[in-house]
Amino acid sequence: MTFHQLVPLVAFVLNLTLVAVVLYRDHRSPLNRVFAAFASALGVWNLGVFVLRSTTEAGTAFVVEKFLHIGVILVPVLYYHFVVIFLELGPRRRAALALTYALAAGFLALSPTPLFLRGVALTEWGFAPAPGPVYNLFFVYLLLPILGGVLELGLAYRGMDSAFRRNRAKLIMAGSLISLLGGVVDIARFGLRMEWLYPPGIPANTIFALLLAVSIVRYRLVDVGIVTKRVAIFGMLLVASVPLVIALGTFAEQRWQLRYSLSLREDFVLAFLLAVLLTPLLRRAEGWLDRLIYRKRYGFYETLSDLRKRMGSLLDVTRLADTLVQTLVHRIPLTHGALYLFDPGSGEYRVQRVVSAGAIEGRWRPLGVQGPLIRWLRDNDILVREEIALRRRMAEALAEAEDDLEAMQVALLLPLKSEGQLIGVLALGEKLSGEIFDADEMELLAVLAGQATVALQTSQLYEQLKRSNEQLVEANRLKSKFLAQFSHELRTPLNAIIGFSKVMLKTSGAALSRDQQEDLAAIHGNGLHLLALINDVLDFSKIESGTLELEVAPVSIDELIDECVRTTLPLTRGRNLTISQEVEPALPPVRADRTKVRQVLLNLLSNAVKFTPEGKVTVRARAETHRLVVGVQDTGIGIPPEDQSKLFRAFQQLNGGKLHLPLGGTGLGLVISKSFVELHGGEIWVESREGQGSTFSFSLPLEPVHAHEVRRG
Repeated sequence: MTFHQLVPLVAFVLNLTLVAVVLYRDHRSPLNRVFAAFASALGVWNLGVFVLRSTTEAGTAFVVEKFLHIGVILVPVLYYHFVVIFLELGPRRRAALALTYALAAGFLALSPTPLFLRGVALTEWGFAPAPGPVYNLFFVYLLLPILGGVLELGLAYRGMDSAFRRNRAKLIMAGSLISLLGGVVDIARFGLRMEWLYPPGIPANTIFALLLAVSIVRYRLVDVGIVTKRVAIFGMLLVASVPLVIALGTFAEQRWQLRYSLSLREDFVLAFLLAVLLTPLLRRAEGWLDRLIYRKRYGFYETLSDLRKRMGSLLDVTRLADTLVQTLVHRIPLTHGALYLFDPGSGEYRVQRVVSAGAIEGRWRPLGVQGPLIRWLRDNDILVREEIALRRRMAEALAEAEDDLEAMQVALLLPLKSEGQLIGVLALGEKLSGEIFDADEMELLAVLAGQATVALQTSQLYEQLKRSNEQLVEANRLKSKFLAQFSHELRTPLNAIIGFSKVMLKTSGAALSRDQQEDLAAIHGNGLHLLALINDVLDFSKIESGTLELEVAPVSIDELIDECVRTTLPLTRGRNLTISQEVEPALPPVRADRTKVRQVLLNLLSNAVKFTPEGKVTVRARAETHRLVVGVQDTGIGIPPEDQSKLFRAFQQLNGGKLHLPLGGTGLGLVISKSFVELHGGEIWVESREGQGSTFSFSLPLEPVHAHEVRRG
């Protein structure tokens, strides 16, 4: 097989591959069907030329000429029809299409008659048609629709706002012009009887088919998916194997005088087997084809990987939306992009963030939940705008969304879905390079959309929690304000009751009976108890709201312990109970709020007295390396292990009912004591065994105190 015979065979295989993959993907798309018909007509032409160049019989050649002219006659009209659908010019070019189809039908009717072909003539390059009277008119028909298609593409090219629509239009125009030039040379060669000149028409058609294939794979001329790439690779291996088998056979015949007389069919069988053997190289060839066809910017993958890591650390919805859209637009780079999020208030999807590189500015209208775009994205995956015209079901479903898509000027819409709920839409413009998003990139974008959904949900939950926390803080502030005001209103009359009852107890003398004196003493004692309860609640409210402040000054802890013991002694009257002190001599002063530390000590002492029916309460104090430790030990009832975990919780009281102890109180004493100690930077703890007493201890940090401060304090 010579190179002259191989060229139309390669072109035929390419045409057949294009037809197969286009119809396999979507045989109902008008664009796909017309494109397949056009490629089929080219295939008939190329197959006929291959057979014509392989035969030596004039009768066979004449039959083949009639066969291949069926394809030749159909090529111009199908090409023009394809251009009309591609440019969406159908309604405006019906008359021109009808005329072209009528001319094609006329030439098809004449093609079997001598008016069209009288026979064949043998030339230097094989058999050529012997034209009839109307054959010259056929040449005009052959060129005009192709020239018209090129002009339509050229006129539409200026108005195309899509970079890769322009790129694929350029490829079609380039292929068309090459094919047209080859046809013109063939006509001139035929008309001027220049048989010595090589006929360039079939090589030109081969180049045209290759450019169409590149346009399909690289710029999604028709929607064929990943199968195109795989079939194209195997087709190239098969086509490359044919001349390789022939060359090896010829070399063997010349080098080793081996007889090489395999038929064409046997050559193809060997070539097919060789292509199968080479399929382990498919992945490597696919990567090479990716680099050749897509010119991949590998920064795309690094960008998405980096973005996925960064999104996980963002909890603010605004920052997350800004990072997501801005990174995609500036680092891929894209013309523009936007993030839609569902707004419960309006019941629409509204734009949260828009970023533009300045190439295209989209107009971002709210998207209704029942609008065609949202309905489609809710039930489907990534929406590729260029595929709408290629898939009939999509075109019908999104017919009413054309205005929205035209306003946005986007290439992709990525749904952000979680458990069947569409929470947002990521709208991306085209690449500034003019290239498409290939299958691998869209798969990565789908993964990114899933992670963006999780990140958005997390940030939205965080925002809700933040708002709830702010509301709680405000409620707490109002509660504290109320308690402060309420306690003030309670303490004003209560102080009067306590004050007057105390004066009356001191001055009444014999004027009151014993029962009246006891009643007055009960009024005074209960007034003091109620005042203590109010103060506890107020202190706890300040602790919760974070408004409690310390008035720090040097404090002599031994003097404070002595004062607190003297204050507590009246609680032991009439009981077999003693209070003692074991304080290390020369304890250093501590920097603390004297009132708060006094309240802690009094609370621990009163609790110890309360839970010790008889026995002993001991207050100890010692200095350690960096802290001062104060402990209150009693020989009382002790605390069961299950109750010890409740000690420092608010409004929790121990059960002393079995001992008939007058417990009372708010259950806030130890909670307040713990907060006071921790505000000083110390800690409080308990050691206790049931029936053997308890020891409550707390520590305060020791800080240097100057002598003049102690004297002044």
